Amino acid sequence: MNVLDRYLLINFLKIFAFVSITASALIVIYSVTDFLLAFKVKDISLALKYLLYLLPLGFYILSPLVVGISVIVLFRRVLSKKIDLTSQSFSISPLRLSLFIVLFSLSLSGAFVLFNESLIPSLFKGVWYMEKKFKKREIEGGRIVERLWFVKKTEKSTYYIYVDNLEVGSGVFAGLYLLRTGPGNEVLEVVEGRSGKWKDHIIFVNWGSAYNFVEGYFVRELNRFSLGTEISMDEIGLFAEKIEHVRSSSLITLYAKGSKLGFDSNRYFSELMFRAGMSFFPFMLTVPTLWGLFRFRRTGIGALILLAGLIIGWLVIISPKVIADKAGAPPQYALIGYVFVGLIILKGLYDLGKGFRV
Repeated sequence: MNVLDRYLLINFLKIFAFVSITASALIVIYSVTDFLLAFKVKDISLALKYLLYLLPLGFYILSPLVVGISVIVLFRRVLSKKIDLTSQSFSISPLRLSLFIVLFSLSLSGAFVLFNESLIPSLFKGVWYMEKKFKKREIEGGRIVERLWFVKKTEKSTYYIYVDNLEVGSGVFAGLYLLRTGPGNEVLEVVEGRSGKWKDHIIFVNWGSAYNFVEGYFVRELNRFSLGTEISMDEIGLFAEKIEHVRSSSLITLYAKGSKLGFDSNRYFSELMFRAGMSFFPFMLTVPTLWGLFRFRRTGIGALILLAGLIIGWLVIISPKVIADKAGAPPQYALIGYVFVGLIILKGLYDLGKGFRV
């Protein structure tokens, strides 16, 4: 890294830190206002917890704008001192000059991809739970139940039941494991249900296997097995999570199982596409903004490109959810927009690498 790279990098990081602090202040104002106006309970510990959950989520959502504004502010100095023109006179391409910004935005996007596995969904879940429990208005319930355990006791047996994945709306499940024991805790029967349906108070297994220790027989292809429960689907809904709260790896598993087991796989794929788009949004905005700044050498045009990128990018990112949820169509149609944005980024990188006539 040469002296110019260090100078630009240090200035960019200072600007980025300042813009991030400003954005954090706005998030604090929003969270405090929302808590005071919308929550039924006014508790300082709850308010602090709500704020601590919203701060990283707010940065995740606002990060494309934070990075974009930081780039524009930095380039006010770059253009005013004609650093870009000087570097091009020494055959330093715009891409080489701004490489640290491109890599920074790409690294930030990569970090968001990793955080979308567990951290970001858990933060969304925490905010949703607090709003559902303490806000004055009613909050929409969840639709997915994962890793549900419950016990059913009768006079002769005790049933230990585990359900891996369950859709509350349809009642379709995948991965049921049942262990039936006798009065002396001896194992009487083991059932593995690969798929089935929970309707009212009855669990129906469509496909699975079972071993009965009392009779001593093994059923390899179990079908039409049912078990009555004291728990209804309405009660199960209390344990349901929204799709935004599910780990990305679990969404991939649900999508892979969906077409075979009757899950609404389109919704899972649309959520995965949405998370990918949100994660790479900072990088998606950075390249066109840099292209406009180097091409026209005006921060005003760069700001307009940033604004247009925010609008178009957001429409492309939410398109999978709109197509799957509202239109009921396969979200794969939204890949057209994703490919279009990808081509714009590649063209921008190519132009930045080639340089512009001055």
